[in-house]
Amino acid sequence: MLIRLVSFIPSDNNLILHLPGGSVTPPLGMTSSAACVWGRFLVLFCLILRRVKSYRKELWFEAPTRRALINITPQVTACLGESGVREGLALVNAMHITASVFINDDESGLHQDYDRWLEKLAPHEPTSQYLHNRTGEDNADAHMKRQIMGRGVVVAITGGKLDFGPWEQIFYGEFDGRRRKRVLVKIIGE
Repeated sequence: MLIRLVSFIPSDNNLILHLPGGSVTPPLGMTSSAACVWGRFLVLFCLILRRVKSYRKELWFEAPTRRALINITPQVTACLGESGVREGLALVNAMHITASVFINDDESGLHQDYDRWLEKLAPHEPTSQYLHNRTGEDNADAHMKRQIMGRGVVVAITGGKLDFGPWEQIFYGEFDGRRRKRVLVKIIGE
């Protein structure tokens, strides 16, 4: 990214930064000394952006059952390896409104507890209890289960590894399965 300071006239507060996407000027009413700081900040920010790597990949899943919890830590770890990022952040989120991504322990009893608990909070049947299902769908419960479990997670990357606490793993939660769905992995860092 090429940054060129074209002009700075302190009395007129006329600082202009030319970037590849266009010119940027400081907010109106900014003092000349504040405009200098603002300009330095933008230059520094753009230099940092030059060093930041960005990686994106979609993982696809098709659970054979209506509900499933799938440990996707190995796939996300593989994405991290492909990205080359050593320090940064990984965003992992479900790209469907009836699925979730969350972090917890990979223990089968806990997974069964989640399934029972979620089914008590938002039971699938009777499907007629949900207004959403009047549209011809039968998955209102899946939308609510996703809302409870969340859309996605952000994990710190330290030394080229996902920076987890003890027992933490990343899971894809499927609440309306038997069809292909995507999970986005977006990694940024250096």
